[in-house]
Amino acid sequence: MRTINFRLKKKMDEVFSLEPNNLNWSVFTDFYKLITSPLKSMPFLIVIPLSFIAAMIFYFIFNYWLIKLVSLLQHGF
Repeated sequence: MRTINFRLKKKMDEVFSLEPNNLNWSVFTDFYKLITSPLKSMPFLIVIPLSFIAAMIFYFIFNYWLIKLVSLLQHGF
């Protein structure tokens, strides 16, 4: 039992000893942290509206061709 606890503690120390994300350029690192922090806490509040807006933009720009592409993909799969 002691060896299992020891291995578990060793693995947990290994996981918690990860270094923070560093992109080797402070501008990129700050931008990465700015973008990922809200995505980690509330991903669906950001991803779903953005995907809906992107779908509507694609629909308004490529109206006829987008419908043809979706129909082709539906019949193909």
